[in-house]
Amino acid sequence: MLIKARAKINWALNVLGQKPDGYHLLDMLNQRLALADDVRLNLAEGIHLSVTGMDNIPANQDNLAWKAAMLLKEHSRISQGVHIRVHKRIPAGAGLGGGSADAAAVLLGLNRLWGLDLSLKALRELGKSLGADVPYCLAGGFARVGGIGEEITGLGKGSELHLVLLKPPLSLSTKAVFQQRKGLPSTHPADIDRMIQALANRELSILQRFAGNQLQDAAISLCPDIKLAIADLVSVGAAFAQMSGAGSLVYGVFESEEKARQVHDFLKHKWDTSFCTRSIPS
Repeated sequence: MLIKARAKINWALNVLGQKPDGYHLLDMLNQRLALADDVRLNLAEGIHLSVTGMDNIPANQDNLAWKAAMLLKEHSRISQGVHIRVHKRIPAGAGLGGGSADAAAVLLGLNRLWGLDLSLKALRELGKSLGADVPYCLAGGFARVGGIGEEITGLGKGSELHLVLLKPPLSLSTKAVFQQRKGLPSTHPADIDRMIQALANRELSILQRFAGNQLQDAAISLCPDIKLAIADLVSVGAAFAQMSGAGSLVYGVFESEEKARQVHDFLKHKWDTSFCTRSIPS
């Protein structure tokens, strides 16, 4: 079984507060990308994992894909196992939810491969213990995401927009970015309702007025190259540029695929990790 584990971006990210258990309450606007890891599943004895495509990605119990398989196996109390083969394209520590996407792919795939017949709601409930992005990666689509990531409201078909992604060499942990944010002044929140309208109508020129990622300033203070990546994208004609998630990856939105490809060809020599991709409508 082959499953595409798609990256996600945050068109907007507001931090609403923090729960007593330490988890942060968020209000986000998410969409999936064509950029994806390949996750292959084969029945086996025990849980096995191999990873190709990128160095420094753990192929052991620290990997969310392995954790997802073990979580589902223990929850279902079955004897079957799986060999998980992940071919990575989504960079780690980027704010694209790569590890969460792999975990979601494993949960969805094993639910079928093992014949468990669990509902999407049940999988999302399991998935939230693995990470805040896993429930969204299970649901996908153009969606508003709240709570600690488990409250997902589908918004219908989103727009297919052409993007250039730039990732600075430094990867950031979500925990470090939230910790850094505590010492900084609060930033203006995104107007998510207006963002939804602008994206639905492809009004790219006004996205910057309503957008926002309240983790961006904290991430820039840890990784100044984020600010440089945004400036590079804007200088070559991006209608809008912003950091995704807790960073460090930045995306720029362009009017056409041709323009996005031209910009990517120009910037890829400066930025070692870069992609030309598009948002997935559903």
